[in-house]
Amino acid sequence: MRRLRLAFLFLSLLSPAAARHVVLVSVDGLAAYHLLDDGLELPNIRQLIAEGAWFTSSETVLPSVTHPSHTTILTGAMPRTHGVLSNDMRNRRTGERFHPTNKRRTEVVRVATLFDAAKRKGLVTAAFYWPETRGDPSIDYNLPEVFDAARRADRSAVSPALLEELRRGGVPIHLFFDWYKTPRAPAGDTVLAEAAAYVIRRHKPNLLAIHLVSTDVMQHRWGPRHYLARAALTNADFCIGLLRQAVRDAGIETDTTFFVVADHGFHTVRYEAGVRPAFERAGLLDKIRLHGGGWMVWVELTGKFDPATDGARLEEAFTALRQAGLLRRLIRPEEMHSIGLPRYEENEFVPGHYILAPDIDTHLTTGPAASLERRPKARPAHSHGYLPSHPRMFPALVVSGAGVKRGVVLPHTHNRNIAPTIARLLGLELPSAAGVVLGEALSEPR
Repeated sequence: MRRLRLAFLFLSLLSPAAARHVVLVSVDGLAAYHLLDDGLELPNIRQLIAEGAWFTSSETVLPSVTHPSHTTILTGAMPRTHGVLSNDMRNRRTGERFHPTNKRRTEVVRVATLFDAAKRKGLVTAAFYWPETRGDPSIDYNLPEVFDAARRADRSAVSPALLEELRRGGVPIHLFFDWYKTPRAPAGDTVLAEAAAYVIRRHKPNLLAIHLVSTDVMQHRWGPRHYLARAALTNADFCIGLLRQAVRDAGIETDTTFFVVADHGFHTVRYEAGVRPAFERAGLLDKIRLHGGGWMVWVELTGKFDPATDGARLEEAFTALRQAGLLRRLIRPEEMHSIGLPRYEENEFVPGHYILAPDIDTHLTTGPAASLERRPKARPAHSHGYLPSHPRMFPALVVSGAGVKRGVVLPHTHNRNIAPTIARLLGLELPSAAGVVLGEALSEPR
């Protein structure tokens, strides 16, 4: 037994320097290209870059939207495995439609999360408006992301004891709920960061995750280049400063690692085109259903579709879309696994058998249309959800602090590698993760 203990001690000394605390900050919509903009004021993030590791870009999942992306960040698994397939899920067998973050976490996330792994080890955990955390038994201090019927932040999902503790601690937490998704949203992020900072000072959690959402709200409303969107990004940087100060006040700075991550980038789209004429000309409208729109249209084959007689006509429709310049990529059933999604027959939440993806400057519509010609949109759409391999969708990724190399710039990576890296730093086991440890960012043994 003594030899086994000595062997374990020897192996632990060979592993990279570990952290005792991790602060995981998601700045919703913080694109990799934002960090290349020297005119954007991000002093805290840039200091973390100078003192840590900066990945020039990362890659998210398909669809490149908030909830599948955040679940991958927290699990290291792809949507096919973790089960959160979109921001708005519909069970095609029962007709039930819901936002996954409004369900209890154990109902929608099918694999273990970092919080589960941390709790198994007896660590203290906290989450502030992190998606898919409602009723999570593995989070000690939890203010989950939950919406009411009007898509406003719902405080009823938060423990009254936590809300009261925050109020007694001087945090005006009610203002976060009042200002969520309003023009005051950046100020609401500041209140949320103050709440997280309070918990850091008071309880010193080993794993804390916080989701700053106003950066997404303001970019959707105004576009990524607008001064109000840029101001929201600068405010998010200020929030990171509040968390850094709280870590210093708590006396845990030398044992803490910061991860500044994002779920997707942003792009402005000014054109649109309808896809229905291609299927109408092929005589397939009574044999297929078209779902979605924008950068992803799903084609569902109904029971009336006969592959023997209709397969060639389906290919004709796809060819027409290509010839019209509307199809950047056609994702076929056999390709779903390679992009991290389940196939239609494997999951009742998959809308269709095929995915139509246009070029990034065009949105697709599924309603009646006179032709396949592109036309200007009535108003630009500032959005995300495109193919994750496009640089405009690349999220930012910065790692800094305990156990991390200083001042290194690293190449493109993937968001599924974040959770395994946090697990390595905290000494956790995360067997369902598909990602790998970002060993190139971690410091040598000391």
